Amino acid sequence: MHGPVLLANPDTMPSVLWIPTPPSFGSISMQRYFGVLDSVVRKQTLQGLDEFEITPLVPYEGLMVGSTSRIFRALDKWALYRWRVGRAGTYDLVHGLSHGLGHLLSHLRGSPRTLATVHDLIPLRFPGELTEAQVARVRRQTDRLSRFDLLTTVSEFTAREVMELTGIPRERIRVVENGIDQEVFRTPVDLPAALERLSGRPYVLSVGSAIPRKNLGILPEVFAEFLTQEPDFVLVRAGAALPVELRERFCRLCGQDRLIELGRISDEILVPAYQHASIFFFPSLYEGFGLPVIEAMAAGTPVVCSNTTSLPEVGRDAAIYFDPDHPAEGAAALLEALSRGPELISMGLQHSRLYSWDRTMEGHLTCYQELLT
Repeated sequence: MHGPVLLANPDTMPSVLWIPTPPSFGSISMQRYFGVLDSVVRKQTLQGLDEFEITPLVPYEGLMVGSTSRIFRALDKWALYRWRVGRAGTYDLVHGLSHGLGHLLSHLRGSPRTLATVHDLIPLRFPGELTEAQVARVRRQTDRLSRFDLLTTVSEFTAREVMELTGIPRERIRVVENGIDQEVFRTPVDLPAALERLSGRPYVLSVGSAIPRKNLGILPEVFAEFLTQEPDFVLVRAGAALPVELRERFCRLCGQDRLIELGRISDEILVPAYQHASIFFFPSLYEGFGLPVIEAMAAGTPVVCSNTTSLPEVGRDAAIYFDPDHPAEGAAALLEALSRGPELISMGLQHSRLYSWDRTMEGHLTCYQELLT
């Protein structure tokens, strides 16, 4: 840790360098995080922003498709990014917007204070299809977190994960939660033409990828039991298509006409899909934060989600929870959500107001002030 803070240029406001995840990696979630914070800084309406000069290592240029070349991604991370950091100049503080950037610290000029944001450590808990070598690389990235002066995490749960998996003490971690675009999710939108087949049909919405930790394998049993009480409903999936075997099992138990897969859709279609759903269902086994829970609440949709990891912390008492290992509990939770619809909508709308990107940026500014005073 540093001693007394010596600003690079005492005659000007403190300078902050942002280092985002390399765009060549194609991580949409990390690019979105960079983009929304960049938008807050550009607007310059948040109190306290005028006390810092914030410069990103690379400009935000919208969501970019990652390179399919592993060689190029490696060169970008280990050569080009290092070169960019070495030539970036001298800053008072450097903020890595994701946790896998510790290898760049030795290339910084001067002696800046350093901060990194940890969104999750999922590969160390759920490696999924990652190879042992890939998991080992994530482990090395995680080990480098001890080199930063301070860390932020997106939830208390993730803070505990960092402590358990790295040994970094809690006093070096601050929780700075994610946000949403409140206006986008709260502004009522009619069903667009792309969703006209949902018009007049009650549906349960499921959003996200189909990787194992999302626990989509329970959908057939949950929905089959739910349909015995509510036979008019359909399940609508937005995001990755269900694996073939799982889709066939769902159709066998629930009926082929009870599943509608939208595929990957834009935010302009996702928002009305949230708003017109009767229930949002999120059975995930592990989330660092669980942004879809807050998005659904802000869209005025009752939320049913698993009682694991960060989800009870994020949803608080505005959601209904169930044990993701027990499909019968999931079905019962869906039925309860229907019976308490107006109450849950009101609670969700109120609770979700807490989560904005301005609030996220305020949390980071508090950390900047702490590190530079």
